[in-house]
Amino acid sequence: MKILFEDENLVAVHKPAGWLSVPSVQGKSDSRSVVGIELQNLLKTTIFPLHRLDFEVEGVLAFAKNPPTQAKILDLWQKGQVQKKYRALTQTQDFSHWPENVEGNIFEWPEGKPWTSYLVAGKKRAFVARHGSRSITKWEIIKQKSTFLEWELEPVTGRRHQLRVELSRRGFPIFGDKLYGSQKVGPRTDEIALKAIQLKIEGYELIQTQWDWDSWHKK
Repeated sequence: MKILFEDENLVAVHKPAGWLSVPSVQGKSDSRSVVGIELQNLLKTTIFPLHRLDFEVEGVLAFAKNPPTQAKILDLWQKGQVQKKYRALTQTQDFSHWPENVEGNIFEWPEGKPWTSYLVAGKKRAFVARHGSRSITKWEIIKQKSTFLEWELEPVTGRRHQLRVELSRRGFPIFGDKLYGSQKVGPRTDEIALKAIQLKIEGYELIQTQWDWDSWHKK
């Protein structure tokens, strides 16, 4: 865990894959490392969560250092004034992982137009359903090779597993993401090839982190 930005109101870190953002419902019986707890111990002060990254995902994660800042930034989030960007590595398009009786299988979509779906969060995974919450994702293919694609993704909404579902249902499971159909084995079982690379909050400087795919390309 590395601190990327800190002032009197906000702190942002690079969360490692294989760490929880905040404690799980199991509490102290869950032995996994927790960014929020470790950061509180490091700073010796109470911090307040603003968002989460999945256990398997690394990258920029921010916390407020007081309740007024938490309330202000969560309000900005509701108003769409917080921007997050991710990078992902996926397989080339293949639908062999997607059940025929499950809604999905989107082969083509207009370039430059955001993806829109309606998602429901289940116990372990999210799925598409007409009664779900609206999900909007901006996307761009950064690099395309014969064996993989690299994506830049911007979730306009913040649904559970939003990016993982949207890529999988279009035939592009994220490398290492067995939950959504990937057959690619990652460098670690608690990591998928999805990284939160940038966080932009109105009134703050851009918070960014470095990433690389060397360990994924060697597998």
